[in-house]
Amino acid sequence: QGIPMAYLISGDYQYENNLRMILEARSEVGGNYLCGVATDEGDTATDIQTLATALTLAIERGMLRPANFYGVGGRKIFRDLIYEMQGMMKADHKFYKANGIYDFPQKHKKRILQMKLVGALLAVPSVQKKMKGRMSQYIVGPYEKVVERAKMKNEG
Repeated sequence: QGIPMAYLISGDYQYENNLRMILEARSEVGGNYLCGVATDEGDTATDIQTLATALTLAIERGMLRPANFYGVGGRKIFRDLIYEMQGMMKADHKFYKANGIYDFPQKHKKRILQMKLVGALLAVPSVQKKMKGRMSQYIVGPYEKVVERAKMKNEG
């Protein structure tokens, strides 16, 4: 948190609105200062030198930007998620608790208890072995139907 960031990107970055938004949001949610992006679309050497200068200045001066919508909204979403899933996200919960990021009362006690139970189960080596490689499937599973529908719509 608070660390200046910079990106080197190859390709048509100027036309990649989604990528630009993702990079901005990622730095905002993490509380990082986004110094900029250097690409190979123009004068690559000059772009990289300008970015390096901006990054050096930001590091030396400890520059911060005020949080925008992505930063405020993203932090609140992750704060709530980490709190509810503290049984599974133990290191994140410990960090959030130690740094006073939990700034709200929570009433989702049943959900928190469920996640603590899941976290305890995932700590058992035999369960870990059985779940290995499936976690991504459980997380991405609900979105697979949406992606399939979009593919079918684009093809037909």
